[in-house]
Amino acid sequence: MAKNQHVVPHGNEWAVRGEGNGRPTSVHRTQAEAIEAAREIAKKQQSELVIHRLDGRIRDRDSYGSDPLPPKSPRKVLFPPRPDVTNPDKVRTVVKEVVSERSRRDSHRSDPLPPRDQRH
Repeated sequence: MAKNQHVVPHGNEWAVRGEGNGRPTSVHRTQAEAIEAAREIAKKQQSELVIHRLDGRIRDRDSYGSDPLPPKSPRKVLFPPRPDVTNPDKVRTVVKEVVSERSRRDSHRSDPLPPRDQRH
């Protein structure tokens, strides 16, 4: 069975690690070099390439498997990118959008929830 190939941070460098392996397959100076090495392995093994960010979250993935019906669109990443909290105008805009979206959603509910302090 082919192992998915992960590109992960390794100290100040980047490593290619087969899924489930304790030690890296190879270590590279840059993430781009590690991605190319992992892509070649994934193609040969017909497995997936999984690219991680510095914080360990998945940045991207690509499938080189023998799946006859691969997904047409890229998979969604579980965690969105970290918001830019240094710009107060962006924060205000995003908060307004969230509040507006929630009030639209709540106005369409057929059975609205009671306020939090009245729930049991």
